[in-house]
Amino acid sequence: MEQRFEEAARKLGQAVTYPTISNHDINCMDLSVFADFLAFLKESYPLVHQKMDPVLINGYSPVFCLKGTDADKLPVIFLAHYDVVPALEEGWPHGGPFSGAISDGRIWGRGSLDNKSSIIGLLETFEWLLEEGFVPRRDLWLAFGFDEEVNGRNGAQEIVKWFADKNIRFEFVLDEGGAVADGSMMGIGETIAVIGLAEKANASFEFTFTGEEGHSSTPPAHTSLGRMAEFINKVERSPMPVRMTETVEAMLVSLAPYMPGIQGKVLKNPRLFFPLLKKTLLKKKQTAAMLRTTVAFTMSQSGSAPNVLPKEARCTANLRILQGDSVAGVLAHIKRVSGMDYEVRPIASEEPSRVASTRSKAYGHLGQTIEKFFPGAVTMPYLMAGGTDSRYYEDLADDVYRFQPVRLSELEMGIIHGTGEYLSTDNVERMIRFYREFILTLD
Repeated sequence: MEQRFEEAARKLGQAVTYPTISNHDINCMDLSVFADFLAFLKESYPLVHQKMDPVLINGYSPVFCLKGTDADKLPVIFLAHYDVVPALEEGWPHGGPFSGAISDGRIWGRGSLDNKSSIIGLLETFEWLLEEGFVPRRDLWLAFGFDEEVNGRNGAQEIVKWFADKNIRFEFVLDEGGAVADGSMMGIGETIAVIGLAEKANASFEFTFTGEEGHSSTPPAHTSLGRMAEFINKVERSPMPVRMTETVEAMLVSLAPYMPGIQGKVLKNPRLFFPLLKKTLLKKKQTAAMLRTTVAFTMSQSGSAPNVLPKEARCTANLRILQGDSVAGVLAHIKRVSGMDYEVRPIASEEPSRVASTRSKAYGHLGQTIEKFFPGAVTMPYLMAGGTDSRYYEDLADDVYRFQPVRLSELEMGIIHGTGEYLSTDNVERMIRFYREFILTLD
C-alpha cells in the first residue's frame, strides 16, 4: 500500500517536469510539451486509458468515462487541469520551478499543488479501482483542461460543448477550489474544510486614454498618462458597495457554534448584524473580497521615450464580480465614479456563477467523506474569489462543487502561484484515499 503512494508521489514529481505553461494566445503555448505530458499520462496509467475510452477534445483535453450499470442514474464528473502559470527561475529550493524534486517529504515545483496534484490523484485512484475490477452504478467521468489558468477558452469550454452536443448531464461536478486549512484564518481553533459553492466572475478590460503628442518640454496641463493615473486613483478610491451574499451568510452561520460568547450569537444572524460584521471582515483582504466586487489594476503601457509626450496610455483592470452584480453594472460604476472619457476594450468577460446547494445528497456525501478523512474539521461553504473550469459546467449539472482533499497550512495557501510551490507526500496519500472512498460510497 505504501509503495502505491510513494509511486504516486514520484509520478507527480515527473508530471511537474513538463512546463505546461498556458497563455491567453494559444499560438504562444508550446503545445508539444502538452502532448508530451499526455503521453506521459498514457504510459503511467495504462488501465485508465484502456478501459475508460478516452476522447481528446480540441487536441489537448482528455475526457474519460467509466461506464456504470444503471443508465437511469445521472453521471458524476471530476475535473482538473494540467496547465500552469509562469514561474521565476530564481528562488526555488531543490532546483528550478520544474524540477519535480522530492525532498523533505514534499514534491517541489510549479503545478505540484495547482493542479497536477488533482490529475495524479484522480488517475491514481481510478487505476487502483480498475485493478480491483470496480464497476460503478452510474457513469463516472474525468475531464482535464489545458488552459484553465487563462479562462479555459480552448479546454473546458470546448469540453462543455462536446457534452452539450451529446446531451450528457451530470448530477454534480467536483473540481479543485476549497481545501482543509487552519481555522485561525476564520478566527477559530478548529481546522476548516471549505467547499466552494460559487465563484465570482473573472473579467478583464483595457482602458485607453488619448492626449497631445509632442515634446515634453512644452507639456499640456494633463498628458494621457496623467489622465490615466487620475482615472485609476478615482476608481480605487470609490470601490463597489459591500453586500452579504447567501454563500457568505451560510459560511458565517456554520462558524457560529465555534465562536465564543457574543461573537457566536452575532454569527448566528449575520444579516441582522451585518453593519457590525462588515467592519471586521473588511480588515482582511481575503474576507473583504467576499463582500464586494473588486477592481484591480494590473498592467499599464505608455510612452516611447523620456522626452516624448505619449499619445496613448493604456491600463488593464481585472474585475472579480460578486453574485448580484454584472459586467455592465461594474463598467457603469467605473464610468460614474471616474467621470472621464476613455475607450474600453474587453479582454475577457463573464458573469458570476450560480450558487450550488448545501442541501443536496452530493454535498452531504462530500461532508461525510471529509469528516472521515479530516476528523474534527468544520465543513463550511464559501465563495471563491478565484476561478476554475467548473463554472462552465453550470448548464450541464444540478450542482457544482469545488474542493480538493488536501490539508494546507496558511503558508502553503500563500505559495499557490508563488515561488517555492510544493505539495507534501502526505497530501498525495490523502487525496487518493479520499477520492477512493468518495467514489466507492457514492451510491
